[in-house]
Amino acid sequence: MTTALSAAPAPAPIPARRRLSLGTVTLWTILALLIIVPVLCFLLLATSPRLFQQGPESFTLKYIGQAFRGATGRGIVNSLWVSTLVSLLAVGLATTMAWLIHRTNVYGRRIWAVLMWLLLLIPTWMMTLGWGDLLQPYGAAAIWGINTKWIYGEFFGPLGIVIVLTTAALPFAYFVVSAGLQGLGSEFEDAARIHGANRWMTIRTVLPIIAPALLSAIAISFAETMSDFGVAFTLGYHSHFPLATYTLFSAISNFPANFSVAAVIAFVLIISTVPPILLQSRVMRRRSFAVLSGRTRVPRRREFRPGARILATGGVAFFFFVALGVPLLGSVAGSFVKNLGIYSTGAVKLTTTYYQQVFNPSIADKSLGAPLLLSNQMGLVVATVTGVLALTLARRLVANAGGWSQRVTDVFLLGSVAVPGVVLGVGYIFFYNLSFITNNVVNLYKTLPLLMLALVASSLPGQTRFMAGPVSQIQPSLSEAARVHGASRFRTWRTTNLPLVSRVLLWGWLLTFTKTIAELAIAQILYPPSQEPASVTIQAYLGNFELGTGTAMTVITLAEMLGVILVALGLYRILTPKGWRRIGWSGLQS
Repeated sequence: MTTALSAAPAPAPIPARRRLSLGTVTLWTILALLIIVPVLCFLLLATSPRLFQQGPESFTLKYIGQAFRGATGRGIVNSLWVSTLVSLLAVGLATTMAWLIHRTNVYGRRIWAVLMWLLLLIPTWMMTLGWGDLLQPYGAAAIWGINTKWIYGEFFGPLGIVIVLTTAALPFAYFVVSAGLQGLGSEFEDAARIHGANRWMTIRTVLPIIAPALLSAIAISFAETMSDFGVAFTLGYHSHFPLATYTLFSAISNFPANFSVAAVIAFVLIISTVPPILLQSRVMRRRSFAVLSGRTRVPRRREFRPGARILATGGVAFFFFVALGVPLLGSVAGSFVKNLGIYSTGAVKLTTTYYQQVFNPSIADKSLGAPLLLSNQMGLVVATVTGVLALTLARRLVANAGGWSQRVTDVFLLGSVAVPGVVLGVGYIFFYNLSFITNNVVNLYKTLPLLMLALVASSLPGQTRFMAGPVSQIQPSLSEAARVHGASRFRTWRTTNLPLVSRVLLWGWLLTFTKTIAELAIAQILYPPSQEPASVTIQAYLGNFELGTGTAMTVITLAEMLGVILVALGLYRILTPKGWRRIGWSGLQS
């Protein structure tokens, strides 16, 4: 009996392709309901409008030709070349800024790091509004007697669009490149200089080592630019320079709506992210970029001489003045200019009337109080739910034994960054308005929970990739040691992982919170009747040429967002242990 038992063969392992855990199934079910199925429902309209009672054709290709003609065709071409140019400019500037802030002794490194976070948090439509208030004739610049007519026409066109989108995409590229530079020791620079390389040759030697970070930054910047709606809705529309996201919005908002043409545009926006992803994958397969080891030295900062240090600091300060200071200055100053943008023979007059109209509106039932409160409530829920889901996805994304699910999730999340909010909004209308869903599953159509679900779906891909880097730096041995000593799963996470990721969780929560308050595309499409978010209310004033009141509402919204950020950071500093604030700061000081 003993011999027979000992000779019995071990059970064959389950093939990897059949090994599906409950967590994987749950994960993909959530992603399907949040993103995949609603987007697919919208995309199917490109060839099968009959499926959703939008036309008689069960299968047709005629809408593909329509999408590439006229204004929609120009919008697609404009978006492609603008996104390509913006991604290259953003990565070039981000690499320069990351090197100056992290690898040199410029003054005020902590200040520039905080300003980069603020630049990330401000939505593009608010930045465009600030630029417009400052540069338009009889606008904010007139307070100081500055004539802006010579630059106003140039800015309201491709030049202004590229400037605003570059400053909006730059923070994403900056954080990715910063992570690559901080992990790159100074021995490579020293080796190049020892072998006679000048400064330019040293840069050419070192930069290819961080090629994965550069390519990832290009892909993310391209995807963010392609999916941006704020600039297309404001600057692109007023300058008669169509972008794909606005032509998509026009196709569904005009009468009669052409959802099939909009679906073709949406497909082009999503599929356009494939080339950057394939380029990154091809480069990574051909070469090895593994440079971190136990011998890697801490990066050494370049010590500028006093004159060069002042010059470098001035360059960094000038960048933030143009990218962040100009639009903020334009919005604040413009909110005090009487008859903003309207011709006047006399001197510019200042007034506080617009701030009085914010809560005592000139348009019936259009005060900012209730919409801003509603936006804050949604931001609280959306940021919390997104943070939990994003942390879960990030842990699975960086798992060593992720298998096919990990690889598919990685590509899917990067591609989802390029899904415009307009696409998500329309997809939610078609999917969650299906009779089968409303009658047998859940009836969320024209409700606030549906809007919040779409906001979670919009924030989740970017939030996950934002958390993946810090989460990947946590050694698994920490959790294993806690479990060996009897700690429960929750206590293990609370005592080992939470201190290490607490700061990234806080910044991720703030990022989603502020983006939710200022979200425009999804809010315009899905907000329930009589429950307008703050962004919709502000755009209602701007659309009715109440520029002063709309600008004042924007300033108050920005101030409230900044107040939430300061309160959250203050509470984190007061309530968390000192060790939590010290751990991980080197990776998140940017």
